[in-house]
Amino acid sequence: MFGPQGFVFFALLVLLFAGALYWLVRVRHVALKVVAGVMAFPPAMMFGVALVNHVYGYYESWDDAWRDLTNQAPASVARVPDLGARLDQVLSEAVRKRQARKNGFALQTTLPGPQSRVSRQGVVYLPPQYFQKPYAGQRFPVIELIHGSPGTPGDYEGRLKVSGMLRKLISSHKAKPVVLVIPDANGGLDRSTQCLNTVRGEQDETYLAFDVPDDVAGRLRVERPGPAWGIAGFSEGGFCAANLALRHPDRYGAAAALSGYFEPLRTNRLPRAVDPFRGDRALRAANSPLKVLAQALPPAPLPHFWVMSGTAAQSDMVQAQAFVDLVKQYQPGAPFLVIKGGQHNYAAWRQAFPKMFEWVTTQV
Repeated sequence: MFGPQGFVFFALLVLLFAGALYWLVRVRHVALKVVAGVMAFPPAMMFGVALVNHVYGYYESWDDAWRDLTNQAPASVARVPDLGARLDQVLSEAVRKRQARKNGFALQTTLPGPQSRVSRQGVVYLPPQYFQKPYAGQRFPVIELIHGSPGTPGDYEGRLKVSGMLRKLISSHKAKPVVLVIPDANGGLDRSTQCLNTVRGEQDETYLAFDVPDDVAGRLRVERPGPAWGIAGFSEGGFCAANLALRHPDRYGAAAALSGYFEPLRTNRLPRAVDPFRGDRALRAANSPLKVLAQALPPAPLPHFWVMSGTAAQSDMVQAQAFVDLVKQYQPGAPFLVIKGGQHNYAAWRQAFPKMFEWVTTQV
């Protein structure tokens, strides 16, 4: 009720705007009219922002909004310095606590990129089983999660609460224990790279498909990239998941696209608009999941796909249906989750992610 999507907040903004307008009409002095007009602007602007937030479900609480504005990780994510190959050893010694064995452990750390020459902060969630004795010798499968744009890795924990979601599914035996890896896919809120290797520019595909998986596999008790790795994402991250899985089927065994698109946008934002392919049509086609799957011989082995869309997002539905139709030529049972009335927002993704986790943890 009192949050950024609550009735009280909307009512307060309306009252402030109405009060400023009333003052504007009543006062006679020109200077006071100017002051009243200026005072009417902020609540009107905030009402528009709040309405967009209500439609897209960006912020459910004031804490979520503050973390985004200050670029902070959620309070439940511990900041851990880059400890190189000693990371797993340090965690096993420092996190021998009942809390970790019960809830798992989420950490924010540097994920370096020796091949791409990109180095960014990312979030890793280790499930409770990672710290439990029966699993002491086990290497865990991994799901790499790609956020949307604008967005940060913190969106997964701050807005979707994926660690708690996954933990509940594991405890109810609806999902299997996996490690979640959430890299920074674009390097900033004002950037959009579509997880592509920009011609004569930043090599985000190399960073996300090679550097991040190799780094995590070298520092933590997880499986090597391959059939035991999955990749998933929403919005732009959905495109990334589908495209990276098709381009690197030897690195990922499964991919899930939530409200994604399946042909690259014409430009990236770095922050100015840039054609990532520099006019190379063949390269653009090679990064279009729809065109790649329409080929006579798509990549083999083809990763398993899971797709979601909301019926209220018409563009999403059209592209998702086209992609699913192509996938089903090779995987007749490929799941396609349709959220009735679902839009391109966090409300729909909160409904979809548990279903996605149930599926993908059985595939990797």
